[in-house]
Amino acid sequence: MDAGRTAQPGGDRRAVRPTGAPEKLLRGFHGVLACLCAIVCLLHPLEACAQAAPTGAARSIALASGTLAVKVENGFAVAQDGAHSLRLYALAKQPPEERTIVFDPQQLGVFSFSVEDFSISPDGVLYVAAYVNFGLGDSRYALLRYAFLEPGAEPQVRHLPDVRCRFLGAGVHGVWCLDPEPREMRAEPPTLTWIAFLGAVRRYTVLREPGLSLGPPRVVVAADDVAQTWLPSMRAVLEAHPGEGVRTETPIPVDAASRALTSFAVSPGGRIQALTPLRERGVELLTTPYVLVELSARRDAWRRLLPGRRFARGSLLAGWSATELWLWNRATHSLETIEGVAP
Repeated sequence: MDAGRTAQPGGDRRAVRPTGAPEKLLRGFHGVLACLCAIVCLLHPLEACAQAAPTGAARSIALASGTLAVKVENGFAVAQDGAHSLRLYALAKQPPEERTIVFDPQQLGVFSFSVEDFSISPDGVLYVAAYVNFGLGDSRYALLRYAFLEPGAEPQVRHLPDVRCRFLGAGVHGVWCLDPEPREMRAEPPTLTWIAFLGAVRRYTVLREPGLSLGPPRVVVAADDVAQTWLPSMRAVLEAHPGEGVRTETPIPVDAASRALTSFAVSPGGRIQALTPLRERGVELLTTPYVLVELSARRDAWRRLLPGRRFARGSLLAGWSATELWLWNRATHSLETIEGVAP
């Protein structure tokens, strides 16, 4: 984007074509695969046939080399590629439709701000947690709200209660704000706060000692505004309800001596997947790849998915969109789907 031009929210749109093999080759491959699946179906039970059924081709989106953060949720991929700019990809489109959004401090009526995190709600509203300088020494956390799908909509600044909204997850009736670090000046532990759009605020204490960071925390809001919260520095994943607080707490399957980044995703069906380092014979190197694991329904064990797949070290799960699980491949600066994982 031209540095001399300020783009307005809801600005540039262009198509992003998925990378991959030529279309003719893909059609031929899918035809052969369909024939093989038909033969398998004749020889095996219906359950095996369903597992062998061909899925759509893997998709990939090229990202800017300076991308700072990526999320996939509620039908959109969002990539922060600048201090105040976000790129949105409508994943239901084929190819995905791209939209560039740049928040202008002057347009928002503030002196300056820094983006902490962002999230798209199930009803298609973009929320940005920001640390805002309102001027005259008034600096605090606030929420930027932008209903970008509505014609003529403008971004709005929403004030927050006394909370450090370092990581954000948007639901239908409110947002979750995570502060994974203790506030030593107030002797307050890490907190997970539910802020309802109707005004109710419920703050829940995270009773775990933070340790070495193993990647960014994340809050994913699932059905009924339940927050699934990934806390790598505490080596735990929490489930919290707006009215009940933290309901479950599960250890992350990463060795205490690990220095790898970890990440997780929550499928539309409520399954939890994670990327963790593959420690062969108990050894982890700087080149150790990652594997995909899934939490059991009882949240008491992890099992490996896709035994034949390994993922480049440093990759992060971006999230689910419908039946597609997306991976941020930081080595290739791309967003890619992972085939073969049930939602």
